[in-house]
Amino acid sequence: MLTLVCTLALAAQDPSTPLEPVTAVSPSGHFRAEITRAEGQERVPEALARWTLSVHPNPPLESGEPRWSASFPHRATPRWHLLSDDGLSFVTVDREYGESRELVGIWRAGERIAELSVTELEFDRGRAGRPADGSWLAADTPPALRWGETSAGPQAYLALVTARGEERFVDLARGTASATLGEVSEPWAEPPASRAGKPGLQVGLPDRCTLPRSIYWGETLEVRIDGHHATPNWMFVGFELAHDPEESGTLVLTPVSAPPPQGTVQATVLQNFSAVARIRGLMPGLYKLRLERFVRPDERFEFEVLPARPYLELRRRGGFAGIDQSLRVYPSGVVVDEWTSPPRDPARTYRMLSLAEAERLVDAARALKSGTQPRSTSGADLLRCRITVFDDSGSRSREFDDAGLQGPERQILDLLVR
Repeated sequence: MLTLVCTLALAAQDPSTPLEPVTAVSPSGHFRAEITRAEGQERVPEALARWTLSVHPNPPLESGEPRWSASFPHRATPRWHLLSDDGLSFVTVDREYGESRELVGIWRAGERIAELSVTELEFDRGRAGRPADGSWLAADTPPALRWGETSAGPQAYLALVTARGEERFVDLARGTASATLGEVSEPWAEPPASRAGKPGLQVGLPDRCTLPRSIYWGETLEVRIDGHHATPNWMFVGFELAHDPEESGTLVLTPVSAPPPQGTVQATVLQNFSAVARIRGLMPGLYKLRLERFVRPDERFEFEVLPARPYLELRRRGGFAGIDQSLRVYPSGVVVDEWTSPPRDPARTYRMLSLAEAERLVDAARALKSGTQPRSTSGADLLRCRITVFDDSGSRSREFDDAGLQGPERQILDLLVR
């Protein structure tokens, strides 16, 4: 994962001026990017010299080895240089507009993954803007990295605003541009069926429905349906899924059945069916599910899609101030801090753990699994805490209060709570 915050290092040389090395340091100080002449190129004429982009931990390793490096096409043109806080992505953005040349370049972990022109950025060429000074981005909104939520966890995007006010967000993991920050998808159901494509299909009659109360973003919601057919010998074939036009946040699931093959001899019996609808592409939020032709037509089944499953989650509630705080930690070290009550206004912030902090957190989480449950006390001013650690086998939670806390629970709180 990448951090939202970045540094901007502008190499604003005139083409006739000598090329200069560039340095960009991540705002937390975890990593530093350098653009320097390649080894052995110190005395080569600038027009022929090769340059290297290298990203180092900060402070550097004792060996002096970078985290990664790549050949870099250094140019004496005005550019912004942006470094992500985890040191995985380095971005260049040209200040001057070019109709067909690269405007944005992205390097990720030693590979150049994208060279984006105005075409790949999907800007309206007539709206991108070419003021007299040659700039194409809004003067008061320089390029920046912003967080977008995805089904794989928080992801950094390059945010661009043109001089005409058009916005684009570039996914730094994929190098693709869109008009929307973060991942956006429409839900669908499997196995699929469509009465529009096959007018002979009919709606089955569901009698019973079961589904989980919550899933994590990127997971599949499995809805088990038991029902029967109104016509003898019909067979279940699949599901339709649609948004309810009259109820915001409500999905309509329709089991669809097909008649028996023509010309076959069939017993005149009403057959039951049992099927599982696998609903994919659900984004975080609270939902209601309505079953078409359900035995209880007014019933709605509620469920929640939570943000992408983290490595560890810390939840803090209570105290005199009525704190309600959730901190999600992802495997890359990204921390999502959400407050939903006083003393702060509702907010979501992102930050990156240092490599040393991430190691201490993993050690504390491992100790948490094997340690004993802390003793709880009572008191109106105490904060109740719950730590949940996730792995491939499921999740384990530990609940406690913050009074006189010691051991791995205290280590986790000290690392995450700011």
